[in-house]
Amino acid sequence: MEASKKLVAVFLVCIVMISSSVHVSMADGESNAEKFKKAFTVAATEYTVCYNICQKLCSDAGFGYTHCEMKCDEDCTAKLLKERLQNMKN
Repeated sequence: MEASKKLVAVFLVCIVMISSSVHVSMADGESNAEKFKKAFTVAATEYTVCYNICQKLCSDAGFGYTHCEMKCDEDCTAKLLKERLQNMKN
């Protein structure tokens, strides 16, 4: 069950990443590959920061590595997806 949740989360992140790179204007002359790389770098950086903070707080609370990894992965993915969807609505 947990593996399927992770698969869905990764799939949603990929969809958001692809859709954000598709909707970027071509006016500045950048190729889609360059735009995708920039969008991926931003998303990866945001995820890494969120994950590292969550992992530290969780392990400081006394939980095990596997529990914290699963919790932080799900929490950060959901948080970033929610932010991206809110940005797309605006």
